[in-house]
Amino acid sequence: MSFELLLAALGSCAVGLFIGWCGVAGFLLPILFVNACGLSVTESLLASFLCFAISGVIGSFQYHRRGELPLRPALILSAGSLAGGLLGAALGGLLEPETVKVVLYVVVLLSGVAIAFRELRPQRDSQNRDSFPGPLPLLALGFATALLCALSGAGGPVLVMPLLVALGVPAKTAVGVALLDSIFIALPAVAVYGSRCETLLALIPMLLAAALGHAAGVFAGSVTAARVPQSLLKRGVAVFSICFSLFMLLK
Repeated sequence: MSFELLLAALGSCAVGLFIGWCGVAGFLLPILFVNACGLSVTESLLASFLCFAISGVIGSFQYHRRGELPLRPALILSAGSLAGGLLGAALGGLLEPETVKVVLYVVVLLSGVAIAFRELRPQRDSQNRDSFPGPLPLLALGFATALLCALSGAGGPVLVMPLLVALGVPAKTAVGVALLDSIFIALPAVAVYGSRCETLLALIPMLLAAALGHAAGVFAGSVTAARVPQSLLKRGVAVFSICFSLFMLLK
């Protein structure tokens, strides 16, 4: 068990670094917990969304402090995500574990493609940071992305950030908004998956190891983000996620 705890702490810390640096890679956590730590699908989703809540709090605080998180559109998006997260987690508990795994790998594949597509397009960070869609499109976007993320275990930023950028939001602002949004996806998912976890007490050491490792990684990543070549990191995550998800889907 101690080896699995070490893997959970180190793996969660590494993913947290990537999230702090570039806002993506959260979708790797469920894969880590299922394949390396031996958790069930329900247990892995609980641990993943607990980490996502932590990274959302730490990361969004750092972006807001730097003036890269406009609260009004972020809260509108998050309101839609709260409803979508509840529904997605509820539906996830009704599906067979193998079905949830397939959904997860498809989301990982789509996320990798979205990251690669964004990196291949010209950057548009010079646009006005207030170039957000209206309230209703933001609510719909929050609901749809949260539904998919809560169902599959993918972190919110990896889907929300590329979509916001495609809609005209500057990249750094999109990361900050997506990190705050991930809190509202994660909290209902933690409540739902936690209530369905039959081994919750036995899982506490694993949850603590993952949460502490992830918090340390996100904090270090968000503090040092300006010194890291983010484009190279994102491309690496995109290549890994596409190759891994294709391998898992086709094997």
